[in-house]
Amino acid sequence: MNTSGDDNSTTVQRPLLEATEADACNEKIIAFVNPKSGGLQGQAVLEQLRSQIGEQNVYDLLQDHGPQKGLKDNQDVKNLRIIACGGDGTVGWILSALDTTQMQFMDLVSVGVVPLGTGNDMARFLGWGVGYRGEDLAPMIRTLGNSESRLLDRWKIDVEPTAHTGVSNIKIPQPVFNNYLSFGADAQIALDFHEKRNASPRRYANRIFNKLAYGCISCNTFFDRRYLFGNIANYFELHVDGRNMNEDLFRFRPDAILILNIASYAAGTNPWQGDYDTLWCAHSQADDDRFREQSCSDGYLEIIGFKHFELARIRLGRRGHRMAQGSEIKLTIRRDLPMEIDGEPFLLGPCQIVITRKNQARMIITERSKAAQQIQSKRV
Repeated sequence: MNTSGDDNSTTVQRPLLEATEADACNEKIIAFVNPKSGGLQGQAVLEQLRSQIGEQNVYDLLQDHGPQKGLKDNQDVKNLRIIACGGDGTVGWILSALDTTQMQFMDLVSVGVVPLGTGNDMARFLGWGVGYRGEDLAPMIRTLGNSESRLLDRWKIDVEPTAHTGVSNIKIPQPVFNNYLSFGADAQIALDFHEKRNASPRRYANRIFNKLAYGCISCNTFFDRRYLFGNIANYFELHVDGRNMNEDLFRFRPDAILILNIASYAAGTNPWQGDYDTLWCAHSQADDDRFREQSCSDGYLEIIGFKHFELARIRLGRRGHRMAQGSEIKLTIRRDLPMEIDGEPFLLGPCQIVITRKNQARMIITERSKAAQQIQSKRV
């Protein structure tokens, strides 16, 4: 982390943006680029942004060892717009860095996304597309400078060991999530794919190959005894706003549980608002009236259950089994379970988890995005 406050300059004159010169005097735009995201795309985006908004306004996350340097350089800027160039992990990295940086005008800081990589659920939800494909970034920069913003709830994950278990692996990759948290069959698929890709990164450099490999792993997981007949319902206990959900769990017996914050999961699907599946149509329609409208800023999470065979249908626009909405989620996990936080899978040992809202971030959206269609709540 760069803690030096001396940059040997007084006032740095901001260059007029080639694509956004009408907005240059109102907002300052800076960009954080993860060169590792999207193969060689990150480096191409880095070079293009330097020519568009000025080299001094573009920060290399790897070279600078994170976003702290860029945030510190601009902590006194009143109308700061940040472009996060990378995947969901990069967006989370920057939002978490904002938590620990003393920004003078934090309420006026907003974050947009240039999506790199594959999943990009946050970028899809905010309306910034499915992924960068080498196009000219000038129109996107112009839109990022002019677009409205919406508040995004961010959720804190507190993990504690259980009273009757020995030493176990309860380390999580990050204590906050912005998109979703899931565990069960879908997290196992993601974990298996993640391990295979790390073992042979060159083999998994092609998007089409990755999709085929992911499909094959999904088929293999279908025959895993742990995720057949809803066995994971025996491995954890779920409370939502103080309500014990065991009766619902054992009645439905899901193979995967999704705790959703934004209306995008598994590369753009929304299993809370999808089409009814004929297998659960009557039950789902009868339960619709007891749920509030989905929003990323209302202080509520959506809890959804899936059967294993439904995971493929979700990608075709089907909805999962709506279980609950709540502002405090408590999980007691009795044995090792695969878990995924914002696209990062890992194995978690027996523990107790409490999920509560941490804060809100201001995100830049497009007019036709899923985020723009949701009810906007006031800042907490």
